[in-house]
Order: sequence, then structure tokens, then C-alpha cells
Amino acid sequence: RQEAVSMIPPLCLDVRPGDLVLDLCAAPGSKASQLLEMMHWSGGCVPEGAIVANEVSPKRAEVLAHQLGRFGSPVFVVTKADAAFFP
Repeated sequence: RQEAVSMIPPLCLDVRPGDLVLDLCAAPGSKASQLLEMMHWSGGCVPEGAIVANEVSPKRAEVLAHQLGRFGSPVFVVTKADAAFFP
């Protein structure tokens, strides 16, 4: 279940298809899921943008990948890097 406060950042960002979004502390995936849904609001076509969801913990990154993978969207990637040194 997502806390209401977690829903605020995606709404403030006003993400649209074609945007590139970097979520550096993305697990467990509530915000990234909401952002992914917003990317697809334009209709049935695949958006040109992307969501990069990063999580430093391998176990949490696996949960994050599973959560986002349920959408079946080709516009996200999950990375495992320390956000302080993200490439």
C-alpha cells in the first residue's frame, strides 16, 4: 500500500510521455510505478521517454524490477548503483 505522501512527488513532476526521469532511491517502487503509469497516459502508443529506477540494495532492486515488470512497459530500466556515484 502506498502512503499518500509518496504520491506527491510524481504529481508535482507532471511527467509526460517523452520525459526522462531518474529515481535514485526507487524501491519498493510506488513512486516509480506511478511515474510509469503517467508516462502511458497519452493513449495506446508506447511513449518515447524513459524511467530509470535505481536502488543500491540488490534485494530491493529485485523487488523493484518485479514491481515495475508487472506493467509490461518497455520504457523503464532498473539499475543498482550508489546514488552518490551514479554514472
